[in-house]
Amino acid sequence: MASVSQLGYVGIGTSDNKAWQDLATNILGMQVVPGDDKSTSYLRMDEYHHRLELRANGSDDLEFVGWEVPDPATLQRVAQQLEDAGVKVTPGTRDEADDRRVIDLFKCVDPNGISTEIFCGRPVNPQPFHPARPMSGFKTGDMGLGHILAYAHRLDDTVHFYRDLLGFRVSDFTEVWTPGGKIRLAFLHCNARHHSIAILEDPSAPKRINHVMLECNSLDDVGSGRDLCLQRGVPIAIDLGRHMNDHIVSFYMANPSKFALEYGWGGRTIDDTTW
Repeated sequence: MASVSQLGYVGIGTSDNKAWQDLATNILGMQVVPGDDKSTSYLRMDEYHHRLELRANGSDDLEFVGWEVPDPATLQRVAQQLEDAGVKVTPGTRDEADDRRVIDLFKCVDPNGISTEIFCGRPVNPQPFHPARPMSGFKTGDMGLGHILAYAHRLDDTVHFYRDLLGFRVSDFTEVWTPGGKIRLAFLHCNARHHSIAILEDPSAPKRINHVMLECNSLDDVGSGRDLCLQRGVPIAIDLGRHMNDHIVSFYMANPSKFALEYGWGGRTIDDTTW
């Protein structure tokens, strides 16, 4: 089976791009890259042009997700897998590829209405990445941007889409009991990172996304990020702790679009030959 290889980029609709830019530079340490028009800006965290795209459209939600494949042949094979399963595939336009700073892409929609883009070819930015605040940078490379936790109407249908059509592998299934009943989650990986997407079954969720995770190169960066949140009045939704499944040490902060950003270090990696 042809598979995607990493979480390449995420698009977020915002009602306050300036507040996002302030959070990205002063707390997260990302660079702001001007967009091609006044309504768009980009956030950079490594050697690529950007990993996050901000669109001032007022949605305050996940707009699209970009998954990378290694080459054009794999791009075509993944598209065929989706079409064979009855999923509509739409080739990306030249303008769309230019906006994403990729060579080629196609688009489809996952079972929960998330606009999903599969792409290949990503030129490296010749200008080195310099964090916007004192820190050591982010763990990306072959493991991509980090991870997202997205909401699902039906967990089983969503797992089928990502596992059986995009080539993800299952890392964990989890059930959490709450006062409102049982919550089911799935964690899937497409490279050595424990998961690049987590899926939480909640048909009544008000947004498509629960959080985006960024992994720092140093635990000190996480600690200083938490200190900066406290100093600048950025709400901490879940304080510093360690996850049982992916072992990451992290905390969750609020963002201007009212979902969470996880900021962590030390995430577990997976070897598929032994997992």
